[in-house]
Amino acid sequence: MHIHFHELTSRKMVIWMSVLFMIGASLFMGASIGFLLPNPNSSQLNITYFVGSIPFTSAAFLQLLDASNQKGQSWQLLVYRPQNTGYKAALSQWLGTILFNLNTFDATFNLTWQQSDFLVWTPNMIGSIFFMISAIYLLKDINFAFDSKNNEFNSVWVNFLGCLTFLLSAFTSIYLPTAFPIWVVDFALINTLLGAFCFFLASALTLTRLPK
Repeated sequence: MHIHFHELTSRKMVIWMSVLFMIGASLFMGASIGFLLPNPNSSQLNITYFVGSIPFTSAAFLQLLDASNQKGQSWQLLVYRPQNTGYKAALSQWLGTILFNLNTFDATFNLTWQQSDFLVWTPNMIGSIFFMISAIYLLKDINFAFDSKNNEFNSVWVNFLGCLTFLLSAFTSIYLPTAFPIWVVDFALINTLLGAFCFFLASALTLTRLPK
């Protein structure tokens, strides 16, 4: 996560943004661990993923609102600022979360493999690409700099790792007429788990940067 504080962007809103990301990430981690355990309840765990996607989208919208309203600019609820790297990152991420809402909701139904490819895997893959685009914009915003003592930089790099692991998970989650070997399924789940943990950690790092 990467935030730009505006005089009209309240500290409370940034806290809510971070907490919502952490709630969504926790639910994704829980569902991923559940699927990795023996005899998972697929129906309940898929619902958990969907429920977790909702705070992700809510937090991403707050981040978009924050990036839309920076110091020296008039405050607006809905605005398009294509010249602003932080805004483009937030917009890409928000679009990705909406696609995750769709794919996790569709996954709660009993679908054929063709339907799953179109309704579950496709929005998952496109959403993960949007997340990666967002992460690259954020890295560009800090000039790809790294400083382990700077939590702003740490948050951006951890977020990038989360987006990368989500993309790897999506890539290996395609549906085929014949099921993948179990290690491929576990690889996808582990990457979802790692990605969610990275998003949780990035949000926690954001909380350490709040102004007093």
